Amino acid sequence: MGSVITHPNSMVPELLKRALQVTSDEYGEYQLIPSEAMEQGRVIKQLQSKRIDIAVFAPNEKREKLAIPIRIPVTGSLLSYRICLIQADSQDKFNHIYSLEDLRSSKLKIGLHQNWPDTEIMEANGLKLWKAKKYSLLFDLLAAGRFDCFSRGANEVVKEFYTHGYKGLVIENSLIIYYPLPLYYFVNQDKPELAERISKGLAILQNNDEYEAMFSSNFGKTLRFLNMHNRTIVELNNPLLSESTKIKMQADKIYYDELIRKVAIQP
Repeated sequence: MGSVITHPNSMVPELLKRALQVTSDEYGEYQLIPSEAMEQGRVIKQLQSKRIDIAVFAPNEKREKLAIPIRIPVTGSLLSYRICLIQADSQDKFNHIYSLEDLRSSKLKIGLHQNWPDTEIMEANGLKLWKAKKYSLLFDLLAAGRFDCFSRGANEVVKEFYTHGYKGLVIENSLIIYYPLPLYYFVNQDKPELAERISKGLAILQNNDEYEAMFSSNFGKTLRFLNMHNRTIVELNNPLLSESTKIKMQADKIYYDELIRKVAIQP
């Protein structure tokens, strides 16, 4: 059904499996078959051409026309909270940034993959970027000083730090760059019943508190490690969201903000 069951973030496959399990009585049994690992651009093409049934990535208007979005964030909207991986000796560059204008005037260069929605979002907000064609190269390019910040989701950055920290990289300790950017499951357009099933399953898991428990289990230590509630938040506009996604995110923001806050301060 797609690359989600081999996703590096364990909540992505766990949540999907549970959504399918709790809807088995209504929709029947299921089988998940993993695809090979792919870069995001190729995943989208495979989904569009109906070679896979389910994938997971951030939405924009174009992507939502190519596949069916399930508008319940897979990782509790943590993808919206961007935290920098930086060179170990460059924290001073970030210590006096309190606003978007500060970030713009700092001339800090942010490294991103050329095909990610984040790239368009940050350019639209007037930030300086370094674009790469491969995700894996960005860690080495940061270590080589080609840019100042590799912007990562709060759900991604800790694991990546443990994987690449030996290159002289650390997690910046004072800043969050925020823009609404959920991580959604997408279903190929020939499978509307599958999209309906996943949507129903996720709603069940939110209503019975399994979603919250899974979020806490997967991200509690991460959020406390990142000291999320003591960071300066610089807010950006996301011009790429469809109107439907924008409305849904605004309606749900209080729920997800409270979820993140509650998990971040748990002992």
